[in-house]
Amino acid sequence: MPITLSSRFARRTALAGAAATLSIALAACSASFSAPTLQPYQAAEGTNIESGQIKVRNMLVLADGDGKGELHSVIVNNGDAPETVVSIEQAAPGTADGQAGADQPTEVKFTGLTKPLELEPHTALVLPGTGTEAPGAETSPSTTPSETPSGTPTPGAEEAGPAISVTGAKPGQMVNVTITFGTAAPVSAYVPVLTDDHYSPSPAAE
Repeated sequence: MPITLSSRFARRTALAGAAATLSIALAACSASFSAPTLQPYQAAEGTNIESGQIKVRNMLVLADGDGKGELHSVIVNNGDAPETVVSIEQAAPGTADGQAGADQPTEVKFTGLTKPLELEPHTALVLPGTGTEAPGAETSPSTTPSETPSGTPTPGAEEAGPAISVTGAKPGQMVNVTITFGTAAPVSAYVPVLTDDHYSPSPAAE
């Protein structure tokens, strides 16, 4: 006697097969390039940008409610030739930065960079170089680079940069910043503005 399936069982089997097919299709979609786990992700709160062998890491502004603050970052020269940071300033209106943009303050001023900053090969420049620890720095920003007998910084040393004041940007805003180098191409990127106590140590328990 031939074996037959009830219509209810047949419908259930068909539905189960359709569900399995749909789950496979959805899994394939999530495995595409647009999947969240395959997208670039920046864990630091600041902005990371690069120009050739120059890498700017965790750049951000710490400011108070009146729009007075300070620029924090680590700038690394991974190349074999010296480089200079010529200027750091608010980008001109309409400057493209390759990111999802945001409305920036009308006018932001960066002061404190009075001369080009030297970036020796394979060294890091910490901004600011004194005072509170710059976010993202792996070592103390007050550390000065050791020198070889020839007087050149030891590869991998950390140099203390100047304190660069920022006025006109308040916490919660984004500032489009352009960094100009002596040789490397200039770069622009949106930099977040956080509260000036964002990285302050927790008060000691009384």
